[in-house]
Amino acid sequence: MRTRHVFGRIAAGLCTLGIGLTLWSVAPAAQAAPAATYKYTLSKIAFTGSRLAIAATDSHGDLYYFWQKVGSSSWHKKLVAGGGHGKAYTKPSIAWTGSTVMIATLDASGDVVAFTQHSSTWKRKVVAKAAGHRYQAPSIAAVSGGAVLITAGKPGMLTAFELATPGGSWTQQTVGFGNFGSPSIITAYDSLASRYLALITATSGGSLYFWWQFVGTSTWAQETVATAGAGGSYASPSLTATTKELEITAGTTAGAVDTWSQSIGGSGWAEQTVATGSGTRYSHPVIAWTGPVGADSYLVITATSHTGTLAYWWQQVGLTSWNPETVAPAGKHAAYASPAISVTSKSVVITAINTKPGSVYFWYQPFDTTAWHKQLVAAG
Repeated sequence: MRTRHVFGRIAAGLCTLGIGLTLWSVAPAAQAAPAATYKYTLSKIAFTGSRLAIAATDSHGDLYYFWQKVGSSSWHKKLVAGGGHGKAYTKPSIAWTGSTVMIATLDASGDVVAFTQHSSTWKRKVVAKAAGHRYQAPSIAAVSGGAVLITAGKPGMLTAFELATPGGSWTQQTVGFGNFGSPSIITAYDSLASRYLALITATSGGSLYFWWQFVGTSTWAQETVATAGAGGSYASPSLTATTKELEITAGTTAGAVDTWSQSIGGSGWAEQTVATGSGTRYSHPVIAWTGPVGADSYLVITATSHTGTLAYWWQQVGLTSWNPETVAPAGKHAAYASPAISVTSKSVVITAINTKPGSVYFWYQPFDTTAWHKQLVAAG
């Protein structure tokens, strides 16, 4: 692996390659939201540089976009595409391309679909048809001002899709073979090669894998991070990078949360335990890097417990201890699931669904503080 020394800041996504099967068409984004209220099922978050952006789906199959100007407490709501009448959108992922917001999602047939925001409207394009084998949850990332990348698995294969230029066609590549669930993709800059990299992590058969390539090339290099064993199988991995290291987190079937790190340009993955799963079992961990915070920087993880508590851990880069916090406890009226995490220039930000009312919530914690501030994004 030629990547060494310095990556630039990640164009998140928490945030790929595809087939241009249809022309861009205007999605019914400007229409009013339906009068009926449904429970929300999943929310994902991104930061544009000036706005917080959340994509969410509900039990009716509606796809929504919420945004808030940084520093404001008001959330604005747009229906991107409606469900019902044989239509349904699920498993959204959201990214900022450097010029616009893009959402990757699945339709009722299991096709991978991309929505791009153009002023007050959204344009829809089918990235890849399921062709009888439904895709699983997609993940989207972007190179600022350049390529957009999506990865998604379907039975027997992990696939990547790339949109090299805005308005162009999606191209498709096979990343790996196996039955992959929910991959995670990011992009980062290799200053030594002066090129951007696409980085993916995913699990198959309970084992954890990692792939990398230079954006715009056709070869993916694969590494095995960890294999299923006595401690359980791995699921729902998430990926980030600092200026010096790659960082992966994943949950186990026993409820533990682990991380793995590898020096950029190095080999071998060093494992750490964030939470043992003993007593409290966790799932769906997601990881981010804060970038510089004064003289320091931090890795941050959020996950939910088996009782629905929203948990959080942070680690100062260069140290080995993980520090736990509770973002929001479970209770009679609260059980949180499938969180997402990102960072702004000043705060860590999290979104999650409270599954009891089916509402979308948002929390932020300014750097070097300990209080979590909660906001209701949309009631279910």
